[in-house]
Amino acid sequence: MFSEVLREFEGKKLTLPAVPSNFIALQETEDVPLQESHLQADVTQPFAVTKVLEAFVASLTTIAEGEDVKTVHDVTLRYLHDPGHRYWPGDTIGILSYNTEPDVNYVLDRLDLHSDSDAVCSVGIDPNTTKKGAKVPLFVPSVVNYRRLFKECLDLHAVPKKLLIRSLTTCTTDENERRVLEILCSKEGIAAYERFVQQHGKGIISLLELVPSCRPTAAILIEHLPRLMPRPYSIANAYREADSPTVRILFSHDANNPGITTTYLRGLEMGAKVYLYFRQSSSFVYRDTDLKCNIIMVGTGTGMSPYLSFLEQRAAALAKGETLGRAELFAGFRYRERNYLCRDEIKEYLKAGVLDGCYEAFSRDADTHHKYVQSQMHEKRTEIIANIRNPHALFFVCGDSKVLLPQITDTVVNMLAEASEAEEDMQTFVGGLKKDGKYREDVWL
Repeated sequence: MFSEVLREFEGKKLTLPAVPSNFIALQETEDVPLQESHLQADVTQPFAVTKVLEAFVASLTTIAEGEDVKTVHDVTLRYLHDPGHRYWPGDTIGILSYNTEPDVNYVLDRLDLHSDSDAVCSVGIDPNTTKKGAKVPLFVPSVVNYRRLFKECLDLHAVPKKLLIRSLTTCTTDENERRVLEILCSKEGIAAYERFVQQHGKGIISLLELVPSCRPTAAILIEHLPRLMPRPYSIANAYREADSPTVRILFSHDANNPGITTTYLRGLEMGAKVYLYFRQSSSFVYRDTDLKCNIIMVGTGTGMSPYLSFLEQRAAALAKGETLGRAELFAGFRYRERNYLCRDEIKEYLKAGVLDGCYEAFSRDADTHHKYVQSQMHEKRTEIIANIRNPHALFFVCGDSKVLLPQITDTVVNMLAEASEAEEDMQTFVGGLKKDGKYREDVWL
């Protein structure tokens, strides 16, 4: 890549953005004790309806693993102080994350800070800065040490912006390496930036690996790296008043493309601390007022997890003698015997009458009749269409916004169009259902 980019732009003039004004100053201070909680525990969290809570791992089970399947973990987190928040099936929690030790150590080494990683520093505005309105990012404490700064505050995997790359040119001693950085942040180097930074890069670390002579300061990284954001997870259990309340989550780990938070979570042991908060409800929620509605639930893989809370809520209502609408589940997995998540739970809900039908698809079983949930849906299209047309029915889909959700929307639109003699636009009709809260999506980005 290095030589390829240099050859492509040999002798060409570049239009570079101005070098950003430095505005952060770090100064070693007295050995002030840092807060024990996550450094972002007191920061306003996105979509939060509670403060950050301290929880611990009460149970941790691996429920799927092996060749050609993602490892899936089933975790229960017990939090000590009830915030008085009543969550609903379909709601989510946010979990405060941590960068991995190898990533943190790499950055400390490149900044020549490894020996000073525990040195306590005050973070403030450089009095000599020319930047107007300069502010320390809200997610960076006024007192911090370098290790925890990079572990808890800054996103080391975010795609580097061009102004960060421009700042790095001032910290790079090798002329060819500096030229590569200039190309990547230039107006003329848009295609190279998209090709090598946006599509194939893994944040600031992969960029620093490209230019070994670059030695940025911690201040520059604070100025340009975004916040290490909390990650949302669907709650897989129904709310229960208890002296020691819990939330259950399911999460998968892809060894070929591991996520920051899933890597952190899968490394936890029993009793380990976790910092979490409850997030605002979205339209994808199943309240007590919905119990009498017929519902169809569609999900694949860990997209099953919110439906476990739906079914637990229905089981509790049924035990109280309440009348329930019909509930049908369309669930997709790779293999029936190897990664059918929570199979025994589903069987129990079917046996108890909490769930009226479960229609499965297995994408990689050779002998399966249905490989995808869309196939199952097409076979049950008469019942699905009747349910969608029913004014007292709801349709839920949980999955990837780029893949599953549009596929299910297309399937529903096509089924309705095939069965209808009306001239109405079914795409518009389904859009209206979504707007009216009858077609509810849990969107994964």
